[in-house]
Amino acid sequence: MEKKTIIGTGGELLMHQLVAQGVEHAFMNTGSAEAGFYDAFLTVPGVQPILLLAESLVLSAADGYAKASGRTAFVNVHLAAGTRQGSGQLQNAWFDGTPMVVTAAMKDSGSFGDHNTVASSAGFSQTAAIEDITKRRWEVTDARGIPMATRRAFKEAMTLPTGPVYLALSTAALDAKGVEGTIQAARPLEMAQVPNGTTIEKIHAALLNAERPLLLVGPDVRAAGAQRELLALSENYALPTAVGYFDYGGFPLKHPHYIGMIDDLPDRGYDVVCCIGYRQNTRANPADEKFTDAGTIIAIGHDPAMMGNTFALDLDVWGNVRHTLTALNALWTAEQAKLPHINKRKLVLAAQSQARLALQREQALRLAKDNPIHPALLGDSMARNLAKNTLLVSENFRACDDLLPFGYGESDWQMIRTYGGGLGHGVGAAVGAQLGAPGRPVVLSLGDGAVMYSASGFWTMARYGLPILTIIWNNLQYQTVRANFAAWGGSFKSQNRYPETFLGDPEIDFVMLAKAQGIEGMLVREPGELDAAIRRGKEAQAAGQPFVIDVRIANVGAGADQNWHMRYALPTAH
Repeated sequence: MEKKTIIGTGGELLMHQLVAQGVEHAFMNTGSAEAGFYDAFLTVPGVQPILLLAESLVLSAADGYAKASGRTAFVNVHLAAGTRQGSGQLQNAWFDGTPMVVTAAMKDSGSFGDHNTVASSAGFSQTAAIEDITKRRWEVTDARGIPMATRRAFKEAMTLPTGPVYLALSTAALDAKGVEGTIQAARPLEMAQVPNGTTIEKIHAALLNAERPLLLVGPDVRAAGAQRELLALSENYALPTAVGYFDYGGFPLKHPHYIGMIDDLPDRGYDVVCCIGYRQNTRANPADEKFTDAGTIIAIGHDPAMMGNTFALDLDVWGNVRHTLTALNALWTAEQAKLPHINKRKLVLAAQSQARLALQREQALRLAKDNPIHPALLGDSMARNLAKNTLLVSENFRACDDLLPFGYGESDWQMIRTYGGGLGHGVGAAVGAQLGAPGRPVVLSLGDGAVMYSASGFWTMARYGLPILTIIWNNLQYQTVRANFAAWGGSFKSQNRYPETFLGDPEIDFVMLAKAQGIEGMLVREPGELDAAIRRGKEAQAAGQPFVIDVRIANVGAGADQNWHMRYALPTAH
């Protein structure tokens, strides 16, 4: 790879390294301790700063960008305090294995004083605050080390298993002048392309002879760009295919082999279970030890920590998912396609799929006039009216994402979400997704509770002219929490009171909130107005404008009729 020697400030060396790495966008929240870096925007062209107004948004935007573009994102936040404020979304990125390089300035603490604003206390490391949610982390105090450390950070972030890497760069190093450094781009280390032949043959035999198989798909498939190979595997062996926790974009939902989300399906009754890139979402519960009666459990994935972590494996391949699936599909023959049990299973799966899709259509018609608007009707309207090839950023565990046309085709939708569960991801992620996929329509679908974790992200959409259509599923509730309280039972259930889950009184005017930041929008209360509103949002999007639709939807499930909250009034002075 090309090398060049640069002389400049520490900040300029960092910027040159980013340019060499092909970084186009730097996600950031401005800080004066990073002045040496920000000054380099004026002297080293090639990187566009993207300003977000809180560190949590910076991290979620980088996450969305990496997922939409397939590239490693770059972040700069402000010192130790900014690092901590962004750590909730950094945890999401770590949970998902998102490739990103996160940088922050670092103040000296101890050489003279030891009580610095927004910095780590004396005796404590700035990197220690995010030790458990980063793949690697370093502190750089010598400006000459900035190019090498940055190059290594990108290499680590990109190499499977991918993940966020953190660099604390001392302010003195960023400000230093007349520093010489070698600039050279990093590349990811490549996993072996040819998996063990004996293991592949055993996996092939197990899938070929299975009577009650299950194929379980996770996000490593998309990270490897192995959707086509995965689809061929499912179709060759006639495998009933499930997706991971709320990962509705993981497999074409209208495909005859799709059977649902694994958390909604039985975890017993399979003779062969094949997990492809599946990252088990555990809750420290014995129920996480799935497939206890399976004869053979197989795992193929990028991260050994995610393979066999809650259930033992019989066969496994730790390597690039696409390479492994290519080798496995190569063993399939035309004669095997004629096997009676394979063809019988295809017919059964096709009939089940047709029945499921017919039930969805019937439900949408039945609920079409419900008022308030039923969530299923909103999902159906989005599926019918929004653009083909939509990139949906979802931050809503109770939305009807299973009704949307996700798939692997050119006109199919794709999904971006975090599986880490930390709220505040959606708005920033949509910003990053639009920058990472500038030619695609991006729709942000999120609940009213999620909006308020990150509402200042509307300002960034407006500043950079990002034509993101935001659809708010507004039921004036933290509905997921309320549903979990109801499942817990106790006085919640008997009194039908769920403390601090009701978000009305006062109601939040999301249209006004967006307008105050430069984005037009509309409120929809009537089911008969829904299709026209969705089409209006689509038109604004096509015209290059961001737009917000606040849809007042019905509560569903236990406690749906409650709007109780624990009232309070300040005591009067005596």
